[in-house]
Amino acid sequence: MPRSSAPETAASDQRPSLTRLSGFLLRAEDVTAAWERYADEHTDLDGWPYDQDAFDERMAARDAALWRLFSPMRDEAAHLLDTAEAMVDQLAGKSVQTRWVWQLDQLRGALERVADAQTAFTDWQDTYPHMSDELVHRARAARDKRAWEGLNDWITHGRAVLEIHSTVLRAGRPGIRRPLPAPAAVRSSVTAQGPRR
Repeated sequence: MPRSSAPETAASDQRPSLTRLSGFLLRAEDVTAAWERYADEHTDLDGWPYDQDAFDERMAARDAALWRLFSPMRDEAAHLLDTAEAMVDQLAGKSVQTRWVWQLDQLRGALERVADAQTAFTDWQDTYPHMSDELVHRARAARDKRAWEGLNDWITHGRAVLEIHSTVLRAGRPGIRRPLPAPAAVRSSVTAQGPRR
């Protein structure tokens, strides 16, 4: 897989993708937290739903919501992983968290499972192009359910990608955008007051 030779440049170039990943993580955590509250309130002590149909419907809504949230970044997720792996390879040893390599492997496997779910759905649509809306809805729900485990892994481990990029930026390598200097009005005010004692 391709590796970047300039991790600090890649960190800057990937800002929009990282923003989308961060947004996915925040919204997906809200979805899963709402699901966990629902599951706690609508199951008995052994975990059996009080109303199986309502429970299944709510689970399908969770799966569909997570699919929709991940879709805008699905095509760029592999590139995010490639870049993060290259950064881990090139960061100084003491800056690297030992869990990152394992987490990136988990994310890549999860992305493959999500892609497999979409491929199966697309193949089904190509094989049966004239299915009713009801059957298409069911096939889409099956895709979302199949992808759930992979999407849950992205919720669990996706923050590692943000941590890696953040570590590169904090390293202060050349090419990284530094904090802007104080505005001229503030500088001139400090100069006029003289040095602080």
